[in-house]
Amino acid sequence: MGKTRYWPRARKDIVEGLASWRIYWALGIGDIRQRYARSRFGQFWITLSMAIFVVSIGTVYGFLFHQDLHQFLPYVACNYVTWALIAGLITDSSTVFTQSETYLRHEPLPKTVFVMRMLVRHLMNFAHNILIVPAVFLVMRHGVHWTVLLAPLGLLVVMAGGLFSGYLLGVLCTRFRDLPQIVQNLVQIVFFVTPVMWPSSTLHGAAAWLVHLNPFAAMMRLVSEPLLGDVPGWRTVGLACATLVVLGALALALFARFRARIVYWL
Repeated sequence: MGKTRYWPRARKDIVEGLASWRIYWALGIGDIRQRYARSRFGQFWITLSMAIFVVSIGTVYGFLFHQDLHQFLPYVACNYVTWALIAGLITDSSTVFTQSETYLRHEPLPKTVFVMRMLVRHLMNFAHNILIVPAVFLVMRHGVHWTVLLAPLGLLVVMAGGLFSGYLLGVLCTRFRDLPQIVQNLVQIVFFVTPVMWPSSTLHGAAAWLVHLNPFAAMMRLVSEPLLGDVPGWRTVGLACATLVVLGALALALFARFRARIVYWL
């Protein structure tokens, strides 16, 4: 009885939410415009801030790890731009419904609209940040390979993971208000054990499994490796797909069961 009651309503919410693209597109773009309102550079502060960070940290880490900057700086640029997308999706998933409290209390909109609003916002941020990669490639004289065509497929997997993360963390963090702080701290910890700013080749033996079993590293590599001219290995693709399947199953089950209670938890 419970499953037959919950699933059709959740499915209707998802279908109607995805179809309401004008609403979540306007909300997502509006978030970015509001953040940089009355700024001289506007949304390009996103690109400028990221560029300064990538160049400065990439140079410092390059000297620390004794890396050739012509290879290491493009590596850092591709990794960090992708990681910023993944980390942003996870962090904002924890507040995806609480930040939309005004809309949810007064408008009968599908909950999926607000998850998609978050995806649009971070996809636009990524579109600004990705401009750094060709600039770094040009300065460092790093070649562009055909594998760059695989990057959109990896980006699609990352965005699907962001969608499921929005359902899962959105519901949990709306019910338990301490969870967003825990999620933010966990993301910071994961950053240090993921090869974003350091080359994975520096790990040997048992320590290499820190990367091989890291689902965040697998998601990141689906986008960054094609940009750098490499085809993601079967282990990376398999781990990313397995993560997406497990995350999707948990997220949809939780969203279907507790979707109707979100408004009462706000």
